[in-house]
Amino acid sequence: MAFETDGAASVAERYAVGPARVQFQIKDPRGHAEFTRMLGEHSDVGSAGTMRGFQRERPSIYDFAGEMAQLATPILIVVGDEDEGAIEPSLWMKRTIPTAGLAVLPKTGHTLNLEEPETYNRLVADFVASVSSGAWRVRYPRSFATSTTGMSD
Repeated sequence: MAFETDGAASVAERYAVGPARVQFQIKDPRGHAEFTRMLGEHSDVGSAGTMRGFQRERPSIYDFAGEMAQLATPILIVVGDEDEGAIEPSLWMKRTIPTAGLAVLPKTGHTLNLEEPETYNRLVADFVASVSSGAWRVRYPRSFATSTTGMSD
């Protein structure tokens, strides 16, 4: 486990420049440096335990399809279009959860709330307002496409 062998500071330096974090580094070098520094200050033992006991052992999100299809709670899924590991699961959740909405932020990675704080905060505020006013509803059955046009022939 890299946290145990290399330490959190070393892992943070590598993790923070990964393919879903480079966007943050480009948009906000100072914020990215702070993110990297703070991640590097995490406990080596605690981080290793989290990776081993939770990240590695947890079931796949796809294992929860049945439960997700029954959700009645309003849900907003927000993903960056350059967060390769999260795009497909986000789209799958949107299709699976009848109350889910999906927002995709362009040219954005995994740290979308840090990369695009104004856009992210506006999306969340609009979502909360929509739920509070009763405007956030279950997906309309006719919106499920069986073809590009929705027509059978």
